[in-house]
Amino acid sequence: MRDDEAVKRPRPLDLGLYVEVPALATGFVAWQVIQNGWASGWGGDFRIFRAAGHALLHGRSPYVEPTVRLLTGDDRFVYPAPFALLFAPFNLLGPTASTLVYLALSIGAVLLALHLFGVSDWRCYGAALVGAGTYGSFCVGSIGPFLLLGLAAGWRYRDRASAGVWLALAAAAKLFLWPVLLWLVVTRRYRASAAAAATLIGVMCLWALLDLHGLRTYPTTLRVLDEVERWKSYSPESLVLALGASPAVAHAVALALAAAGVAVMLVDRDERRTLIVAVCLALLASPILWMHYTILLLAPIALARPRLSAIWALPIVFWVTARPDSDGAVWRIVFAITAIAVTTLVVRRACRPPAASSADLTVGSAETPHAVTA
Repeated sequence: MRDDEAVKRPRPLDLGLYVEVPALATGFVAWQVIQNGWASGWGGDFRIFRAAGHALLHGRSPYVEPTVRLLTGDDRFVYPAPFALLFAPFNLLGPTASTLVYLALSIGAVLLALHLFGVSDWRCYGAALVGAGTYGSFCVGSIGPFLLLGLAAGWRYRDRASAGVWLALAAAAKLFLWPVLLWLVVTRRYRASAAAAATLIGVMCLWALLDLHGLRTYPTTLRVLDEVERWKSYSPESLVLALGASPAVAHAVALALAAAGVAVMLVDRDERRTLIVAVCLALLASPILWMHYTILLLAPIALARPRLSAIWALPIVFWVTARPDSDGAVWRIVFAITAIAVTTLVVRRACRPPAASSADLTVGSAETPHAVTA
């Protein structure tokens, strides 16, 4: 049976792999939320955002003082304050109900993002839900699905100024996504770049109105957070530290990776391949990289292959080390970095235009005089 016929007429194996398995995986997360809830860490990030939104509505700061003791527990709000407001309505529901609603919205965000990227094969939607990064995002209740949706909207409306708004919101929520803003400049989308700048200014102004003290101390919060968490993440900086190097050397490695990625973006200005590099650069240059961040690799994969292919199995590879953090294990960090790098190379190569054959060149050269005459 041809591939297009398989898409039109689902086979039992396809239904099992791309419908039943994702349904069981997401259903297991929902069941754990109902049975155990926040006490066992399910939906932990969502709980933090929900509490931060509640604090802002009652005129309190969502932040704690940026000290090592208070930020060590991984249970504090460390994001820009305006994004906590989006989670305030969830306080109208109880803990379990609000977590389940957020889980449903997260699943919908992933599916909508793939649609905006132009994915045309229904099997890809199922494959995307069983990747280690996607499943991890659902488990902890992270904002990763919505960051992916922001990237997808920025791509879909890339020739409009609104693309800058979507990408700026994603980068403001997670600062390591700064390369996607550079993508706007590299591809000469100046209206979108201006819209992105205006959006960032708006977020900063709203932040100052909500919690000026939190805004002032935020750089310190990020610095302390980096100190207490970088040892157990999956980032190249964490790898250098795990191998015994100093923090200065680790920062230098991260800066070198960032410079190399920017150079690639400047040399190759193809909009699709450059966005792929931007997303992967954001992951590899980040000082802190958790497993659920790899949900963003769905963006490069969707850009490279809108139909099911072997590339869609790459997110599943991360199940080899599916822990939320690396716990400082060198082999886990090396495996994750290697998987991200391989994904980058494979999907970028898949986006190269096919080389013209010699027959095509012969026909083209033969037709050139007629075309000129015409």
